[in-house]
Amino acid sequence: MRLRPLRPRKPATPVVPAPACVPPACADLDAMPELFAPLVAELMGAFCHTRQLGALAQNELCPAEYQMVARSIVQHVLEGWTHQTGGRGSIDDLLLESRASATAEVPSPHAADFPTAREHRLAS
Repeated sequence: MRLRPLRPRKPATPVVPAPACVPPACADLDAMPELFAPLVAELMGAFCHTRQLGALAQNELCPAEYQMVARSIVQHVLEGWTHQTGGRGSIDDLLLESRASATAEVPSPHAADFPTAREHRLAS
């Protein structure tokens, strides 16, 4: 009888315990899973690490750096969402309220949004 070395088995997807801080949207779920897959665990970690940004922003002033890092974070989240939706997802799916309702309340300060600026841009 010839013995062959065992091939290592592919490990199962690791399961990570739920963090102590749970987003309000997830806390409302009736059947909150006790364990998360790595993707959701990473998102939960991001949530836990960013929940204090509002308080920290009251004590520090660095808007350019904040915007640069925040845009990078949003880009990573959007990339993941695009993969989750097979390329059909958009940033609007992830916003708390749709851009249409948000922009209807606040007029745009950009000059190009005014009719005279648009006419000038078309003429040039």
